[in-house]
Amino acid sequence: MVLEYSLDENDYLTHQLYTASKSKRTKKQRRKSWIIVSSLFFILGLLFLKEENNFLSYYFFGFGIITLIFYPFYLRNHYKKHYQKFITDTYKSRFGEIAKVNFHEEYLQTSDSNSESKINYTALEEINEIGDYIFLKLTSGGSLIIPKAKVDTIEEVKEEIKKISRKYGLAENIELNWKWK
Repeated sequence: MVLEYSLDENDYLTHQLYTASKSKRTKKQRRKSWIIVSSLFFILGLLFLKEENNFLSYYFFGFGIITLIFYPFYLRNHYKKHYQKFITDTYKSRFGEIAKVNFHEEYLQTSDSNSESKINYTALEEINEIGDYIFLKLTSGGSLIIPKAKVDTIEEVKEEIKKISRKYGLAENIELNWKWK
């Protein structure tokens, strides 16, 4: 089975956001940042309360509460913009380029206008499926992105991937309702 499709900026962004949402390090960083910023306002509020400056203490307590509630929304957008800039800088030459993926008995063969590679199925770590994409994660850290909307035979692809998954004992993560949070 041979697939032909092209990836755009949104495809790479969705992959990057999904990967970040599953990273323990990124989750820890986001939580730590949220706690530090919120705590800073509450500590300043306490300091001004101790100095008997009620206006500034209420001001900082208010900002602490606002930060506690709204900082995760800010951080979500901040990460998205950061990854978008990274993708634009790193992958801009790949946007719109036709990629071919050929499923063989023991390996995947991928090619585009610049390169060709063979990926043994033993080099696959896990299979992640979200609403619009299938990501084949490699043990080397990279992933093969398969956009469902750009592949006509997606049901056949899913069946082929299930066969590979069973044969090689790959973990399958199906999160059809996943969204960047």
